[in-house]
Amino acid sequence: MRLLKLLTLAALSVGLGFSQNDDCDSLEKCQEMLKANRQSSLAHFRIGEIYFSQVNYQNSANEFRMSFSGDLQPRWIEVWSHIDLGKIFDITYQRDRALSEYRMALRTKDNTRGALDEAKKYIGTPYSGN
Repeated sequence: MRLLKLLTLAALSVGLGFSQNDDCDSLEKCQEMLKANRQSSLAHFRIGEIYFSQVNYQNSANEFRMSFSGDLQPRWIEVWSHIDLGKIFDITYQRDRALSEYRMALRTKDNTRGALDEAKKYIGTPYSGN
């Protein structure tokens, strides 16, 4: 189980390792970032990643959703939040909801770091966490 968590975290780091000057790399730093800017989509997104790596899918999904209500900066937040929500829905056996999220990702037309390719891949084959 520990190996699975490490692999999941590694996949997130590779796939979503978008560096930002004011980025947060721990839950505490992200919460501080939110105190300074309640509209920070990036902080919500990073918290979502942290919860995802902890296999806390409900809180992760909530944070990814909250990123849509913020400043949507940087712009790639929108496409990758949809993809990550899709992954959560696939993992939790909610395929119809996952497909909806992947399709919303495609509608953004934002291919930052291969996002559209990723969405297309999971439309074809459900995300399994492996």
